[in-house]
Amino acid sequence: MLATKTDLWSRRALILLAAVSVWRLFYLFIVPLDLGPDEAYYWDWSRQLAFGYYSKPPMIAWLNALTTGIFGVSAVAVRLPAVFLGAAGLWGLFLAGRRLFAAEVGFWTLVVWLATPAAAALGLIMATDVLMVCCWCLALWTLWCGLEDDALVWKLATTLLIGFGTLSKQMMLVFPLLMLIFLLLSREDRAQLKRPWPYLVTLGGLLFLLPPLWWNSQNDWITLRHTADNIGGNNPDLLARLTTFGEFVGSQLGLLTPMSWLLLIVLAFGLALQFRRQPRQVRYLLCFSLIGLSGFFLMSFKKSINPNWPAVFYPAGMILLAAWARNAISAGRLDRLRRLFGPAWKFGVVLLLIGYLLPFISQTVLELGRKDPSWRIRGWQAAGQKTGEILAQQPRPDKTFILGIGRKHSAESAFYVPGNPRTYRWAGDPAVVSSQYEVWSPPLDKIGWDALILSDGGKPLPADMAKYFTSLIPLGTQEIQVGGELRRKLDYYRGGKLQGWPQKP
Repeated sequence: MLATKTDLWSRRALILLAAVSVWRLFYLFIVPLDLGPDEAYYWDWSRQLAFGYYSKPPMIAWLNALTTGIFGVSAVAVRLPAVFLGAAGLWGLFLAGRRLFAAEVGFWTLVVWLATPAAAALGLIMATDVLMVCCWCLALWTLWCGLEDDALVWKLATTLLIGFGTLSKQMMLVFPLLMLIFLLLSREDRAQLKRPWPYLVTLGGLLFLLPPLWWNSQNDWITLRHTADNIGGNNPDLLARLTTFGEFVGSQLGLLTPMSWLLLIVLAFGLALQFRRQPRQVRYLLCFSLIGLSGFFLMSFKKSINPNWPAVFYPAGMILLAAWARNAISAGRLDRLRRLFGPAWKFGVVLLLIGYLLPFISQTVLELGRKDPSWRIRGWQAAGQKTGEILAQQPRPDKTFILGIGRKHSAESAFYVPGNPRTYRWAGDPAVVSSQYEVWSPPLDKIGWDALILSDGGKPLPADMAKYFTSLIPLGTQEIQVGGELRRKLDYYRGGKLQGWPQKP
């Protein structure tokens, strides 16, 4: 029996996904990159499990606790879920492309998405976006399936995916909102708003927030206030607005590669100009891509946008781009640009290969210094070893705790100092709550202990520290090799006999 086109393209997608996943697993074991500050920070959460944390819901901490509990504390164990969740999200993206258009479109969606730095990072770096994007891609597929055949299983699956995604990152709350917007704007689906299922799916997904909300009620609603601070902001003048807008566009060009991002943006806005005339699938994908991206375009005039914040709006856009490139949809005069799709994803593959090689060649062949984007996640293991050695040399090592001036020093020391000690962070006097370290209990049980204090090289200690120790003794500067001639400088101090701790305002 001859295989159908669907079978052939599905088999190719499966082979591609398997090959990428095996490569990512192999890469985890050979790449000379340490955990980044955020990865170490989220891992530190997993040592004190809770229903919520300062800036994010709890799912990443729970997963970190699971994998490091099984495989031990290592960078590979922390990052392992990224490989499997990345693969699950990619498969969901293929299934969505196949269901919306054809298996060929699903396959090329994988190709163009995989040929981006964003997809590579989501498959290797353990961040909250990894979990959320996985749930988002699968929910794109299950929601469309539910719209097509109205089976209860698809509604339940979408509810669960929204729920788990919401436990991963707050941005998942946008998914049910976009679902309702699509139903309102789609003439074929508007009648669904008269049925209970859209509201039950939304409510069911939001119910997953009850544990984090309860935790927040016990902790001064800290996550909600942090989220509100991220949303707020207003640049004072035109130059500042143009600057943050330019920074946003530049960051997105880097995440998706310039050619792919520009093609996607031009295509999406071109299709949106005739939104009502577009096929139902196109309107669906525009709702789950362009609406969110447009919101961030506008927000970028008011404040700086973290490059990863719009990540969830690109999967639907990638399906749209692949469908257009493979002639499944038309964008009128823009169709003459289809010839650029091949060079776009091929250029992305070249950049991706360079990115995979960069951690190796930047230390042995090229001297890139701070132009190497991976320098921020190198040298931390060596720094942790050095901190452990200095700790052992203190007069009272068994009565000395580690105190970081920055969150990154506290998190990386907790992970890489031998024995994984409990670490603390100095947050000023009065203590400003700006990380999970201020939510946790302060070191009041260590009154009379010494502190090994870490800070960035060349930065003086905060003046308000002096009154909380009997002495502050400089222990010198350590230079940690990061790559080539680049060094990370750390200043060490010994704080003698802790006298107290700043109160929160």
